[in-house]
Amino acid sequence: MNVIIPVAGEGTRLRPHTHTIPKSLLCVAGKPILGHILDGFKNHPIGKLVIIHGVKGEAIIQFCKKYPYDFTFVHQEKRFGLGHAIYLGAKGLKGPTMVLLGDTIIDYDFKCFINKRINILAVKAVNDPQRFGIVEIKNDRVINLVEKPKNPKSNLAICGLYYFKKIEKVYEAIAQIIKKGIKTKGEYQLTDALKYLLDRDEQFTVVKIDNWYDCGTAGALIATNRHLLKKTHHFRKRRQTIIVPPVYIANSARISNSVIGPDVSVGENVVIKDSIIKDSIINDAAVVSHVLLRESIIGAKAIVKGSFRKLNVSDSSVIEAP
Repeated sequence: MNVIIPVAGEGTRLRPHTHTIPKSLLCVAGKPILGHILDGFKNHPIGKLVIIHGVKGEAIIQFCKKYPYDFTFVHQEKRFGLGHAIYLGAKGLKGPTMVLLGDTIIDYDFKCFINKRINILAVKAVNDPQRFGIVEIKNDRVINLVEKPKNPKSNLAICGLYYFKKIEKVYEAIAQIIKKGIKTKGEYQLTDALKYLLDRDEQFTVVKIDNWYDCGTAGALIATNRHLLKKTHHFRKRRQTIIVPPVYIANSARISNSVIGPDVSVGENVVIKDSIIKDSIINDAAVVSHVLLRESIIGAKAIVKGSFRKLNVSDSSVIEAP
């Protein structure tokens, strides 16, 4: 099975953090989002693993070198939508292929997709279907697909996880919508290409996902951190410090006279002293002292001193308060 992971999004809703690093390399529960995704393929028979990147792509390439997969890297110079990204990544591929969005963490066993004989779309019931690609089903078979409908007839949103038994058919369908100039909200959408195939008797079924985490905003990133820490918590005891699990604290972090947790991730070489921190993400080499933090994200190498309650601070920032 091949895998395509598009990670070219600029992450505008996660600025200022994405000014310095790609969205897919933002850390949650002790590792980058992309790391959680790639770890999900361990012990699975993977053929080509295609990464579609945009700006700051070199950082993604360097990160992927830690993994033993047969990577192909494709640069999406101009962002014309998810359909366009998959069109670039699918060129030359054949056969069974999984597509998984690089800013989405889905808690699901990918073994269920291997060697299937039908196309599969992962879906989840949502309260705001107008924001998503929506599927209508009958007896678990897809009968219609609509991208961001104004008047949705279903609340089943496509979660950003797809299995195609023949990726070359998807490639040809996207080529057709590009040729015909079919766009939704100014972009070539994968949903429109799948609708093109559905209208030509290609069959799709669905699997319903419970745990789907879109890491597109600071709030969503913190919510994902909460969920993942339940499974990936790690820490060792520190003197003069109270740790309230679940947390992930890198062994190299230096913490003194503080209360950490619950739901806190602390990266490598972080320094924390005289602070109370909960429900937050503190990235590598940050320095935090004399603060009370909750629902906060502190960027790598940032320095925070003072008495704030909620922060969203990018890499290499310096924040001081009287």
